[in-house]
Amino acid sequence: MASDRFEVFHSFVHVEDGLRLHTHDHYEINCILEGTGEFQIDGEPVRSEPGSVFMINPGVVHNVIRQTSERYERVYLHVNAAFLRSLSTTLTDLESCFHTPSGTPINRVLTMNPSQLRELMQPLLRPPSTCFGDDLRYNEHFVAAMIRLNELVLADQGAAITLPEPESCYAPAVAAALRYIDEHLAEELSLDVIADSCATNKYHLSRTFKKELGLTIGRFVQRRRLQRSKRLLAQIGSPKRIYRQCGFKSYTHFLRCFQQEFGMTTSAYIEWSHQPHDRS
Repeated sequence: MASDRFEVFHSFVHVEDGLRLHTHDHYEINCILEGTGEFQIDGEPVRSEPGSVFMINPGVVHNVIRQTSERYERVYLHVNAAFLRSLSTTLTDLESCFHTPSGTPINRVLTMNPSQLRELMQPLLRPPSTCFGDDLRYNEHFVAAMIRLNELVLADQGAAITLPEPESCYAPAVAAALRYIDEHLAEELSLDVIADSCATNKYHLSRTFKKELGLTIGRFVQRRRLQRSKRLLAQIGSPKRIYRQCGFKSYTHFLRCFQQEFGMTTSAYIEWSHQPHDRS
């Protein structure tokens, strides 16, 4: 993010099949205004329709992977976690839409009336001018949007909408591999092991996996392990205590992979994840 607060993007760009999945160090809120497509969040596919709102935590692999209508319009927000905390109060925690009541990070799929969602996002599509007070009015629109999204979560009693099974989007062998990988991240995950767990030919699995996800199995496994490490680092705060839980046999190899993937050291990430709530 170029901003330490939030950024707003308005996209009409046609989505080409096979877009690479990616992660962020900030929250993402992806709002579908028009058209249909297929999204993926944390390994799970979900259909996107007008009024869909995807609430995505830092470190979670995601992207729109397919457009299924002629026109596909969306607004997505990148939000700095520390800034969102700075806007919160003891009565109104604007981060609660990204967590369970116990504080565990959770990704959500909300549903709004499409016209109401467009109305909610419309004031954010015009960047603030240099006129006196316009920047504060713009921030007020952002706060209003966050309050509304949190209200939707509260109305649902904080429950995440259940996403469809991977079979609806991937070949059966790939869906089985994705499930196995997520359930065994701390264990040996060679191509042979994964293929045996799926009862399929390893060469066929490798080709199909790369075709459908745009990544080799080895690269996907490493990304999933590193994403888990970010969540554990934020909770535990010690890379030496968590690297084996994430499937890394070597501590130095883990540190090197983490910095290459996220552009920061584990110590820098721990410091970032524990920034004071009053930081803007």
